[in-house]
Amino acid sequence: MKHIRIVMVRENMEDIPQYPLPEGYRVRLYRPGDKDTWVRLQWDFDSLVKGVEKFDKSFGYNLPALERRCFFLVAPDGQDVGTITAWYSQNYHGQRWGRIHWLGIVPEHRGKRLSKSLMTVAMNCLKVAGHRRAMLGTHPDRIPAIRTYLDFGFSPDMTGRNAEQGWKMVRETPLHNKNNQLTCN
Repeated sequence: MKHIRIVMVRENMEDIPQYPLPEGYRVRLYRPGDKDTWVRLQWDFDSLVKGVEKFDKSFGYNLPALERRCFFLVAPDGQDVGTITAWYSQNYHGQRWGRIHWLGIVPEHRGKRLSKSLMTVAMNCLKVAGHRRAMLGTHPDRIPAIRTYLDFGFSPDMTGRNAEQGWKMVRETPLHNKNNQLTCN
């Protein structure tokens, strides 16, 4: 599938869905030195992620904020198995937006609604931090993630470059209409 980025937006922070963590799992905040953990997890999610360079580009300009905005999912055995960041975009459509950034769960722990639990944590963090709206970027082949984002009130932002093409790719993905759960017309 051609590498196209699509953007989704949520125009308000009202009525955020609340999904608790399954028993035994917990969330912890980023600590100094967690860069390697983040890089390892991202590599487990997507081998196309270029590790340290991607971390530095995404967060290097404001490392202290990670200690309030970057979360790690900890499995019952104490291993870090996922991450999400309640980040921000200073100038999206000329305004400051909250940003869901780098959500991922290692394959062995998927299918347990953990991404929804992490979304709850990150969206609540954005709201507490004073964000009035949120956005995120993803790719057309990430259908399970797109479903989660739709469940959290995000909708396609059709104003971006390649938006029509990207959302057409989503609609044409074989998993698109599994149980009629995903609509993005």
